[in-house]
Formats: sequence, C-alpha cells, structure tokens
Amino acid sequence: MVAPTVPAHPVPADNLIALLRALSDSLVLTRDQQHQPDAFDPQPYLAQSAPLFASLHGLNRAGQLRAKDCRASSQDARLEMDAAHLRLQNLLFERNHVEREIRSAEEYSSTYQDLPLHSLDELRELAAREEPPAGLQVPLPAGDTQESAHELMLARLAFELAERKRFEKERKELGAAKAKLVKENEVKKARLEELEKQLTDFVESAKGIQAKMQEEPGVAAAP
Repeated sequence: MVAPTVPAHPVPADNLIALLRALSDSLVLTRDQQHQPDAFDPQPYLAQSAPLFASLHGLNRAGQLRAKDCRASSQDARLEMDAAHLRLQNLLFERNHVEREIRSAEEYSSTYQDLPLHSLDELRELAAREEPPAGLQVPLPAGDTQESAHELMLARLAFELAERKRFEKERKELGAAKAKLVKENEVKKARLEELEKQLTDFVESAKGIQAKMQEEPGVAAAP
C-alpha cells in the first residue's frame, strides 16, 4: 500500500490529523503484510510523519498564541467595560444628584414668600412721588421675562429691608425717648414724694406747736 503524500503547503489541522491517521493505517497494513515482521522498516513512515507532526505542533502553538492574545484582548475589553460601567454609574449618580437639587430648588419655600411685602401698586405709587422713600429703586424693573420678575422681587426685598431698618431705628429712638421720660418721671416722682414727706413733717410739726400753744395759760384756742 502506498503511504499518503505529505503536502508541501500548510493545511488545516483536521487534514493533518487525517493524513497522520492514513499514514498510521498504511504502516500497520504494510507491517501486517510482511512475511517477516522483524524485517519491516518503519523509518520511511516516521520520516513522512515527522513533518506532519511538526506542522500540527506549529498549528497547536499558533493556536495557543492566538488564544493567549484573545485572552489578553478579552481582559483589556473587560477592563474597559468595567471602567465604562463605572463612568456610567458616576454619571447616573451625578444626574440623580442634580435632579434632586432641581426638585429641591423648585419645591423650596423661601421665607420672603411669607413676608408682608408692599404690593406692586403701593411700590409704583411710592416710586411715582417727587421724592421716593429711601431704599426704593427708581425706576422699578419692568418687563415680562423671568429675569425682570426676579429683579423686581429683589427691588421689593431691598425696599422692605430698608423699611425694616428705618422702623427699627425709629423703634430704638422711641425706646430711648421713652426711657428718658421714664427716668425723668421717676426723678419727678421721687421729688414729689420728698415734698409730700416734707409737707407731712411740717403739718405734724405745726400740730405739735399748736397743741403746746393750747396748753399754755392765757393762749386762746385757735379758731
């Protein structure tokens, strides 16, 4: 039986295995057909199988290298995917945080909303005077935009602050004046009490003198 011919060009691993199996079958068949098995020389078959095994080993080595490169590429891709996932989580966290901040700002109820501010009609009337009150921005911000409405609210708050400061100053001045009057009244009250005491002492002294005079003989009783 003729042994399989070894190809001169690279072939797939399945073909190499098929050639090796065919070569092995040919070797066994030829050996069995020999009348003297000890005289059978397997070297030609081994010589033919050597390049096949070398090619198969080369394919195996190349496959291992490709598998190693594939694992390295897979590891790099996995690391990149993990990094991308982490960046995505950070972005989602930041987005949720910003959304919470926006909702908090939209739902925030500022204290100025509960302040008894001057109405817009009152402000316009005050601004139209020849001498507007101190602290009032003249002319008042006008317009229908959100920015103009914000500026108008700032002007109202600034005027309200100026009015509160003025009222506080007047309150302190009135308090100081009241304290001064109270102190003066206390002084006058003390003086009046002193005069009343002196008058009482004088009356008591006069009564004593009158009683002594009545006790003296020849002194007529007071009418």
